[in-house]
Amino acid sequence: MTAFKREYLTSGSKTALGLQLSPLEIPAAVSVISQDLLRDQQVNNVDNALRNVAGVSKFKTGNGGEERFAIRGFDASQSIYRDGARINNALNASNIPSTETANIERIEVLKGPSALLYGQGQPGGVINYVTKRPDVAPAYGLELIGGNFGFFKVEADATGTVPLTDKIAYRFVGAYLNTDSFRDEVARERFLINPSLLITPTDSTRLIVGYEFINDDFTQDRGQVLDGDNVQGFFFSDRQDVTQFFGIPNFNSNSEAEARRIYALGEYDVVEGYRIEATYSRTDTDKTNFDSSPRFITADLAVIGPIGSPVENLVRIDPRKTIGSGRTQQVTFKHFLDLKGPAGIQHQILASYTFEDFDTFSTSFRGDRDVFFNVATREYFTQFTLDDLLDPNILQPTDSVVFGLEDFGASLDQDFREHGVNFLDYIKVNNWLSLLFGVRYSDFRDRASAFRDTNIAFRGGLVVSPTSQSSIYFSFSEGYAPSGGLLGIDDGPIDPETSRSFELGGKLSLRGGALLLTTAIFDVKQRGVPFIVNPFDEFGNPTLFEDIRFGNIGEIRTRGGEIEAVGQITDNWRIQAGYAFLDNQNTETGLGLFEVVFSEGARLPGIAAHNFNLFTFYEIETPFGELGIGGGVFAQTDVFISTENRAEFNGFIQADLAAYFKRGRWKVQINARNVTDAVFLLGQNGIDTDSFAAIRTGTSAPRTITGSIAVAF
Repeated sequence: MTAFKREYLTSGSKTALGLQLSPLEIPAAVSVISQDLLRDQQVNNVDNALRNVAGVSKFKTGNGGEERFAIRGFDASQSIYRDGARINNALNASNIPSTETANIERIEVLKGPSALLYGQGQPGGVINYVTKRPDVAPAYGLELIGGNFGFFKVEADATGTVPLTDKIAYRFVGAYLNTDSFRDEVARERFLINPSLLITPTDSTRLIVGYEFINDDFTQDRGQVLDGDNVQGFFFSDRQDVTQFFGIPNFNSNSEAEARRIYALGEYDVVEGYRIEATYSRTDTDKTNFDSSPRFITADLAVIGPIGSPVENLVRIDPRKTIGSGRTQQVTFKHFLDLKGPAGIQHQILASYTFEDFDTFSTSFRGDRDVFFNVATREYFTQFTLDDLLDPNILQPTDSVVFGLEDFGASLDQDFREHGVNFLDYIKVNNWLSLLFGVRYSDFRDRASAFRDTNIAFRGGLVVSPTSQSSIYFSFSEGYAPSGGLLGIDDGPIDPETSRSFELGGKLSLRGGALLLTTAIFDVKQRGVPFIVNPFDEFGNPTLFEDIRFGNIGEIRTRGGEIEAVGQITDNWRIQAGYAFLDNQNTETGLGLFEVVFSEGARLPGIAAHNFNLFTFYEIETPFGELGIGGGVFAQTDVFISTENRAEFNGFIQADLAAYFKRGRWKVQINARNVTDAVFLLGQNGIDTDSFAAIRTGTSAPRTITGSIAVAF
């Protein structure tokens, strides 16, 4: 906060190995998005933050709070963390509010299988949101942000020591957001408070405790639909535009989510070279989601009624309501030991135990009739009788739309626990050679289905430092994901999915450590993907759902390379840039759960072969203050919209501009995102068919301009 100093390169990250190492010492590709970059880009959602990382793909998220990303071609939904504690997985994405960026100090992205530190997860990597912590140095900040589409936000941040004591420091972060959208009928109101304390009773003891509360009221927005049908294909036509809302007005806008998180971190320096750490985190979430999603309206799966047909220009919408809640708890105990062995060999040892307890429950209701939307007139209507209007169970969001909600018995109940024991030894043989060895044992139990998975994962690495400002590394890592209780042909549970990654990279530190260049090539493979082994019964008919059996025969692979540059080109010129090439494909043909078709050689949906990001800022000293001018370019090539690989969304180039003026404690700033008003489409991860993708399509936001005024002291 003080003096608005800006730096993109951080000194290190604990995400990668759990040890505090310099970037040159880590045998892995780790990307860090600093708070200064978030400020320069005026980021207000994590979607726009993670576009700054090479190899990260963004999926359609709508306006509902779901945060969907892929790392190196693999879905990262099970691998989103806050301060090292899991907040998300593949099945509870709809039960959490959207992340509020005002409380984020930095975002760390560890690439490659992460089971060594984090247990079960996908092989692409881990995303960790690191929140702000108390500081004994007093600092205060206030910022007001406004923009088009009715955007308004206020952020407050204060830290320092508690009066009358030098042993306790506090931090308070608060934010309020209220905004409409470029999409008709869509809005959001979000509120955050996060007080925390740092207590240091002795020089060797540190305790951080905090409470975070987020309330999120929003309009559930499923995005756009596509024209066409399952015969001629699907496409974005002139019968629609990005401002169209395909939900029900005054129904979807009742959605709300709330999260309450308590957390504690204790550190104690036992003796020189030996430190212990304990953490606890618990997050409780509640979400009520009012959702009305388009459905197919013709036998050949058209979403918009074909021209000349009886349903011309009509879209059939299915109203739904889901009530969900969840709880995650995590406890960790860590021992850090620094040893010096014979011949000056140094060991950094981490031995840890992690316990994770996660459960979620949701129940769903569905409308007793469909609602129709006319894309030509933008009118909504249903067919109803006078008796319907007198029924107290009938909802009437608008004068022309009536329907009731019925419990159709769809519920989801998750209850799992995971125990993990981890050992890691980082061995510095001499100034030019370091070795890494690690192993983790994980015990995963799904108590709802009495299912159990165990796994042992290894990690190894080699770092060669030709000079004090460069390193070359090789790493091997393993990961796993539980099979979720799927049954094999012998009626026993199938094995978990496993993954492994080989990576070769190099790092170069320039300008006295102010600029870091990282390059890597990698081969990541996910093995044992569940495929259906009996899609048809003995008579040639589709197997009944309860009789479906699976085998671990599937495989997905990504080979590619990345390059990133982060830091200061000169004292006044900073940059964050990256490029990634991803050769991602299925290597076997098979049929997955819910009839997801995997074809050999097919790419996964939403994963571009090439993506590029560049953002830079230059500061100019003037007699009146400091003037900053910057901007960025974000681009990717075409992506397939489903695992069928029949239809594609075109690649895109998005350009941003930014400028600010700082004088003393004050700063004014303006940001323009997507200055060329580029229109592009985004798919959703895991989509199996083009027809389903046609009702789950995201669109780019048009040109967005925000201005802010901030004071820091």
